[in-house]
Amino acid sequence: MQDDIRMLQRALAHVYWIGGSPCSGKSSIASILAETYGLVLYRTDDAYVRHEKTVTPQCQPIFHKLTHYTSEELWMRPVERQAREEIALYREEFPLILEEILALPKSEPVLVEGAALLPECVVPLLSDMRNAIWLIPTAEFQQYHYERRAWAREVVRACTQPEQAFQNWMQRDIQFARLIYQEAQDRRMYVLEVDGTRSLAENTAFVEQYCQFDRLHH
Repeated sequence: MQDDIRMLQRALAHVYWIGGSPCSGKSSIASILAETYGLVLYRTDDAYVRHEKTVTPQCQPIFHKLTHYTSEELWMRPVERQAREEIALYREEFPLILEEILALPKSEPVLVEGAALLPECVVPLLSDMRNAIWLIPTAEFQQYHYERRAWAREVVRACTQPEQAFQNWMQRDIQFARLIYQEAQDRRMYVLEVDGTRSLAENTAFVEQYCQFDRLHH
């Protein structure tokens, strides 16, 4: 088992990871860094769309079940269950993500970004702890920005109680953020809290410096 882990660490030494909770600026920061440093960008949100078509009840029971839920079933579940099942889904999906990353050419550095990157899955694969960082929005920052996204209301529109469904969604993401924060801290990984006091450019510069992307230009 240890030999397998060491082999994976070597195979993934050129991979950087930006995980965290939704609405923390991960996607924007990843886009900027990928363009700046010529990184191959792998987004787990895009991978999700591919994976949901291939999962089976036998291999990915939670993932499969959730992809077949109606909006009502999805968003009117108790919030604690929503957060717990979100974590379980990402645990099931991670082997599919890893398989795709390992299949990418090793000639260029890769940046993997998305909420699906649970610290428990990523940290054992790191040969350098600075190759991964997690971004977490404060509850206030998340709520403020989601309230201003027109598409967010469309997600819950089909529910019998769309406002309650929206609030459930917000509370799920807040709980998810707390779980990820604790998980990263327990593994002594860095978490950048996003609260709106720093600009996107400042947060990007922080991630850039923390992960030492300038190493790629030497």
